[in-house]
Amino acid sequence: MTHILFLTDHLGGGGAPISILALANVLMARGCSVTILSLQDKVWHEPPEGADIHVLSFAYRGLWQKLRRYRLHARRLNVWLASQSRSFDLVVANSHYSHQVINRSCLADRAWLCIRTDPAADLMGSHRPRRLARLRHLYHGRKVLGISSGMLDSLRQLEIVPAQWRMIPNVIDAHAIQATMRVPVPYEDYIVYVGRLERRQKRYDRLFYAYKTSGVSQRLLVVGDGEIDEARALAVSLGISDRVIFLGKQANPYPYMHHARLLVLASDYEGFGRVIAESLVCGTPVVSTDCPSGPREILLGELAECLVPLDNGELLGRRMAELIEKPPVIRPAHYAAYTPEHIADQYLYLVNRDGEPPMAKE
Repeated sequence: MTHILFLTDHLGGGGAPISILALANVLMARGCSVTILSLQDKVWHEPPEGADIHVLSFAYRGLWQKLRRYRLHARRLNVWLASQSRSFDLVVANSHYSHQVINRSCLADRAWLCIRTDPAADLMGSHRPRRLARLRHLYHGRKVLGISSGMLDSLRQLEIVPAQWRMIPNVIDAHAIQATMRVPVPYEDYIVYVGRLERRQKRYDRLFYAYKTSGVSQRLLVVGDGEIDEARALAVSLGISDRVIFLGKQANPYPYMHHARLLVLASDYEGFGRVIAESLVCGTPVVSTDCPSGPREILLGELAECLVPLDNGELLGRRMAELIEKPPVIRPAHYAAYTPEHIADQYLYLVNRDGEPPMAKE
């Protein structure tokens, strides 16, 4: 039996825990033993049956421990690994904190580091030299997975050269989504945004401006939590508050996606853009900013017309109106690359192979 270990910062909110649990479910169906180790005591999701879930949290005390928290947590990880009766054939660490910890542990040379946000996004704002040095320390000479090719391109542009690299996107279980998406919703003839309300990345300000300038008659449903009070105030200031409906986070967002005329994403950057692929599974067209790094890798072929350049809210609004008037036909081929079977094959490939050769400098 193949034994696989996933490390994660937590199993709380966000797309990463959902992706990890979906992947665990797929790999167990292929006969693998899967252990998930959360480095925070935050487990909000029901684990798949048969998965071995552990929590190995560490709460630092005082400044000395805070400055050494990654190394101290890595020591705790080493002790936990020594206590296990099995060895692991594949180790994958997900997200920033887990990468910091595992790079200081006995698994540093053999673990794959799965990057779920574009590395270039970490360089925004102040302290760029310090942030760049941190990225190089984390990923130069390591085994790196990217959930989109754009992430690996960002590493190359930053002259960070992994020892090995591979792109494996997130699992999107179309059968599971389609089994739950046909539940009726109390709204008709609307467009939808699904995701966290966060101005810095998700840019609901750009979304609202585009919606206002689009001239569409459909209401805008907002599914997600976050900066709801700030978003409400912005909708009022733009004079669209009577047409924007805030629904909060929904346990099952797929019916809202399936019954929508269109899903809109206005982000400055994405890791993968999971909601785009999920919307396609629901049969709903998407209009999105052409942000790094996932949307352009999902909206391919004729769907590339659904992408608009960053910082062009008026064009985003026009494209919304155009796609409502003449929507593209969504076919299974548009999301076939994310099927559980296809993604499981790529992870099992890592068990017996060394991934790709090092990335060459340009």
